[in-house]
Amino acid sequence: MPSLKTLLRSLARSPSPLMPLGLLVIAVHANAGWTLVQADAPVTVIDDASEYRASNGQRLGLNDMVETPAAGDAQIQDDAGNSLLFGHDTRVMLMRDGQIALLQGWLKVLHACSAPNCAAAVIETAGTRVELGEATSVVIAAAAPNYREVDAVFCESGTVRVTAIGSPRGKPVPVRLDTPQFAARTAANPTLSAVPRPDPIFIAAMPVSFRDAVHPLPVPPGSHDAPARNTQPVSYDDVSDWLNSGLAARTQAATSFATRFRTRLSDPAFRREIKQHLRTLPDWRPLIYPAPRSTASAGPYPYHLTSNHP
Repeated sequence: MPSLKTLLRSLARSPSPLMPLGLLVIAVHANAGWTLVQADAPVTVIDDASEYRASNGQRLGLNDMVETPAAGDAQIQDDAGNSLLFGHDTRVMLMRDGQIALLQGWLKVLHACSAPNCAAAVIETAGTRVELGEATSVVIAAAAPNYREVDAVFCESGTVRVTAIGSPRGKPVPVRLDTPQFAARTAANPTLSAVPRPDPIFIAAMPVSFRDAVHPLPVPPGSHDAPARNTQPVSYDDVSDWLNSGLAARTQAATSFATRFRTRLSDPAFRREIKQHLRTLPDWRPLIYPAPRSTASAGPYPYHLTSNHP
């Protein structure tokens, strides 16, 4: 099988007609939590409704949002052999059962799980689901730097099944990608199609580090669960892109962003920003303007205790 570097040398004469798509959500099923094993520079972690800077050895918690800086890559992995390499300006959220929501940036996913019951990785965007086969490596761009108008999937090795979700034209049909095929969606053309090789513009914009294979790294000594001491509450600007995103996690019960960040409404500046953006944040309206509580019109017991009002 040719290496990615070998493939790159043949791409210059392979134009692609593919154009943009939407945001990505990734689900990587693993048997353990994630650890930051390598970062060129400290990354930002939003833990619950606060944020801090994390360095190598930081173990990451459920629903943590991880954001890499404008310069520098990072890699996280679990104990089962799943590895994620982040490009610069990449923002993800780590969810239950290893699911990952990718808001923006470049992500390279290696599914090389050695545990007996480890399921293959599943990658889900706002409009696309990508299911990885065994021993598979995939590169994903989501509103990425230098490729901002395009979300795309490149099967570097193994086999990938890509499905357009939320399609207005009946039940979506999965598209299989084998090495080294490529697929993308656009807002104007949401139909998925595979091409034999990745888009040359995609390859040119891809982080240089993504040209090498991803390998699991030793976990740094002194790995720790506790966040750094410089934790501070998030501002509206810190999370506005998440709150306004099209990610499914935004409104799902287990990960609802309005529920997660509702404590920040006690901050006048945060509350003011939410009120100003209610047109695009309808999930926040019940928190800003809660419905009035009903009261009993009669009877010796409180309203909520009467038999016909559960």
